[in-house]
Amino acid sequence: MIRALLIAAVVVLLGLAWIVAEWAWSHFVPSPEPFEAPADAFVRHVGYEDMAIRALVAFEAMPASRRRALVDNLRRHLGDLELEVARLRDSRVRILCIGERHLEATRRFLAEAVIPELAVDVLLLEAPDPAWSALAERIDAGEPVVPLLGADIAAVVRAARRARPDVVVTGIDESASQKAQRIHLDRGSRDISIARNLRSQVRRDKRHAVIFGALHCADQPNWMYRRIQLGEHRVDREAIRNVNVIGEHQDGTLEAFLAFIHGIGVERRQFMVTDVGALDRLIFTWFPGLTRSFQRFDSVIVFREHDHDHSPVKPG
Repeated sequence: MIRALLIAAVVVLLGLAWIVAEWAWSHFVPSPEPFEAPADAFVRHVGYEDMAIRALVAFEAMPASRRRALVDNLRRHLGDLELEVARLRDSRVRILCIGERHLEATRRFLAEAVIPELAVDVLLLEAPDPAWSALAERIDAGEPVVPLLGADIAAVVRAARRARPDVVVTGIDESASQKAQRIHLDRGSRDISIARNLRSQVRRDKRHAVIFGALHCADQPNWMYRRIQLGEHRVDREAIRNVNVIGEHQDGTLEAFLAFIHGIGVERRQFMVTDVGALDRLIFTWFPGLTRSFQRFDSVIVFREHDHDHSPVKPG
């Protein structure tokens, strides 16, 4: 009897794990690794060039007035990156959750173009506090590269310190003791622990940047960002925002979208969408994968990963 119950419990747990994995894959896991493609190709992920071509064909089939409206919408809302980041710096935002994919290109971009401009008072990172202390010692000792979740974090920290020497930098991920306690009590979650740790670091009238995996910063029930937005009462809800930072080649659907906008004369590879809700709905009909990387965030930053031009995508 006991053996049967144990087997049933294992089956239930495996089923739940599979459901969670499938949900995460469909919502947030990046599209497959780029395939071998010419260095100037816009689309480097298998199958996504066809998506761009289908969108171009559908665009050409629309009435001229509708085409103009779509182009105008994109030109208006794919904003100049430097200008929009400066506006963000001057805004009332006090807690900014910056979603990323733990890639070297993203960390380098954050260190060069975002963190120095924001000049935050508090920088919160995806590491438990004890582990962060060891990483901070290595940064303070002058190590040029200090990996955190597989990508260098030292340049980001040093950029924050150059912009504001008295910046507070710490890790707020779930600690080993928090994890052990929730497993023992059989309640809670990692994101509940993260949200609790974040709240302990909130300082009134100070600007906080939280750099975490995009999943945690997405506006989704039970994840860290939603918990902070609903539960942090010392900061106005309008002053808590999230932004997804993604490189031009980090997602196949994004590549297809960029190829499409270049095909219709909106030649932008680095931009900031400050109000995702203002984008024309056709974009999400033609590029449904953008739902996971755009629509769960207030804003999106797309950055250019290399300097050379791309060859255009053309319908066959």
